[in-house]
Amino acid sequence: MTMREQIDKLLIYLGRLTGQVPVLQVIVGYLMADPSRVRFVDSLDHNRQLAMALSVHRRIELPMAPWQGYIRDVPVPDALTWIQAARGMGGEIAVRVSSDDPLVRQMLNPLLAPERDRQEKLVMTERMQSLRVELDRTLDLYNEVRQLMEIDQERHQELEKFLTMAESEMQNMGRELAHIKDRMSSEGPSA
Repeated sequence: MTMREQIDKLLIYLGRLTGQVPVLQVIVGYLMADPSRVRFVDSLDHNRQLAMALSVHRRIELPMAPWQGYIRDVPVPDALTWIQAARGMGGEIAVRVSSDDPLVRQMLNPLLAPERDRQEKLVMTERMQSLRVELDRTLDLYNEVRQLMEIDQERHQELEKFLTMAESEMQNMGRELAHIKDRMSSEGPSA
């Protein structure tokens, strides 16, 4: 089953579940009109142009609104206003679904997998960048301590401890970098 078919199937099921909640019926109907724009996500991050949170519960009564929309991170509590604004905008619609229905969660899992992979790659890339910066700083410190050792023979023993600590840190960071690179390369060519 293609991603599009999975999205269609989930939207149809959500439409059936939400028959007693008019705002969700309106929103699900809007999403069904152009499912190619829908991207199901685990959480709504701050770089989404169009986003919404759906709360579709059968058994649990939660004190939360069944729907909340966002346009450029600005909450839009009225579904019709959100739809009117979204129609004039292109791009994806990030949809976070909260549900106690096991079938909804089962249908969501394969749709969330690409988003989870993207988030994991983003986290690994950011960690690699921060490790490289920290490694550069540690290498600079290491070189400065070596120069101090040549100049100040009296502090040689004290400075030797700093060199040992810096070497240990650089080795640990190098191992972590290698581990992250291995993980990214084993996950595919898009890493």
